[in-house]
Amino acid sequence: MSRTPKIDRARRNALKAATLVGAVVAAGALSWQASATPGNNGNGNGGCGVGQRTNGCGGSGNSGGNCFARGTLVRTREGYRRIESLAAGDEVAVRFGGFVPIKAMVSHTLKSVSGKWVDESNLPVFVRRGALGENSPNADLCLTALHPVFVDGFLMPVGELVNGTSIIFEAAAGRDALDFFNIELDSHDILDVQGAFCESLYRAETERCAPLLRFTGGRSQLRSRLRSVASAVVDRRQPIDIIRDKLEERGHRFARAA
Repeated sequence: MSRTPKIDRARRNALKAATLVGAVVAAGALSWQASATPGNNGNGNGGCGVGQRTNGCGGSGNSGGNCFARGTLVRTREGYRRIESLAAGDEVAVRFGGFVPIKAMVSHTLKSVSGKWVDESNLPVFVRRGALGENSPNADLCLTALHPVFVDGFLMPVGELVNGTSIIFEAAAGRDALDFFNIELDSHDILDVQGAFCESLYRAETERCAPLLRFTGGRSQLRSRLRSVASAVVDRRQPIDIIRDKLEERGHRFARAA
């Protein structure tokens, strides 16, 4: 007898939860050791209230390092153009305002050494065509892990959606560097990037155009997985769980069809 989608979802999340338990226990042990170190007052800085909606986190709130890889196509008034060809004054399509002029372009280069990315806090993520929805993106897409995508009315860092099938981390092997670019507008908005909706550059002093969902760490991810396990009986999942589950299931369908 075939399993129902609910049972499949619960089983998949139970396996993920089992993996997370070990990581959470290990992280807890390290945290305890750190707090027991003389001179440590146990106060963290730059934290981010995530796993729920948030308007910014830690540091300066400048997402200039959250970018799209060279060659990414962005919808403009003249049609799709390569992001590296854009400049201040060019008009790009946005979800909440038709076409608006670019205020500034930002860029950075991510380098690799001995087959590993130098900055492991914001790894490049490969998003397969159609991974976020029907024909979204309309071609394979590469962007940094902390860059939010817009799904079901919420922004969510694409790295939180890595599923090992349709959304994966981009390997550094065979690459010396990757160039990344982002688009700053007068106000925060959603760009059409190869048919996928992704945020423009966000700065802390500006207002987000949509709520941001993130996990705080291993414990919040574990709680999310457990809510999805229990949803086979009583569905009390939060938006962050539902979006993750939906895109994981989409990725599994891709894998089965391959």
